[in-house]
Amino acid sequence: MSIRNIQRCGIAAFVFSMLSGYAHAGIALDRTRLIITEKDTSASVNLTNTTPDVPFLAQSWVEDSSGKKITSPLVILPPLQRIDGGQKGIARVTKTSGIASLPSDRESIFYLNVREIPPKADKPNVLQLAMQTRIKLFYRPLAVIPKSRSAVWQDQVVFEKRGSSVTAQNPTPYYITILGLTNMSGKKLTDFPGVMIAPKSSLDFRISDSSVNEFKMMFVNDYGGHPELTYRCSGNTCKALPQA
Repeated sequence: MSIRNIQRCGIAAFVFSMLSGYAHAGIALDRTRLIITEKDTSASVNLTNTTPDVPFLAQSWVEDSSGKKITSPLVILPPLQRIDGGQKGIARVTKTSGIASLPSDRESIFYLNVREIPPKADKPNVLQLAMQTRIKLFYRPLAVIPKSRSAVWQDQVVFEKRGSSVTAQNPTPYYITILGLTNMSGKKLTDFPGVMIAPKSSLDFRISDSSVNEFKMMFVNDYGGHPELTYRCSGNTCKALPQA
């Protein structure tokens, strides 16, 4: 190996050593999505400082569906808090008077952001990274609160095939996230990492096998789980089979 290559490897190792201690998140959230209903006074996310002895500041805020930072109709408190090493904190989402302007017949989507702020380094030439977590935040009005916590409405999604093009129709008042479609052998039919279909709307995408007549749809439920539903096609229309 040449001296130049040795120097390059040394620099890379030095940079990696600086990043390795800071590239993982210090503040971890206990969920991947949060739901606040019209009946709730507030909804909370638990924050944990996963480092044993380094205090972090946790800065929290809410964004609307377009990614704009907002303080109404939902606001998060406290917007800034210190969490010592190994300790926990709470970020609480509450409603403001502006909540009355949201649709009453379907969900509305927002985003909850938490950015960790590390303490100032006590050594020179140390690169610090402020990691940020962003999760979906749903407001669910009274009219669409499920009667059961185990309710499944994702089975109402209907797929219409047109060759290799598929339209997924969501007739429900809920946002539905589809992680992918697979044939009955487990082979992927879609190449997206996940798509979200807004309430009472549809979404077009492509599948790799236009002749498929039975497949599975993996979706994300209220708790961040990834269950599957089996679909069967009659002609070009594909509907979910009754669950066992």
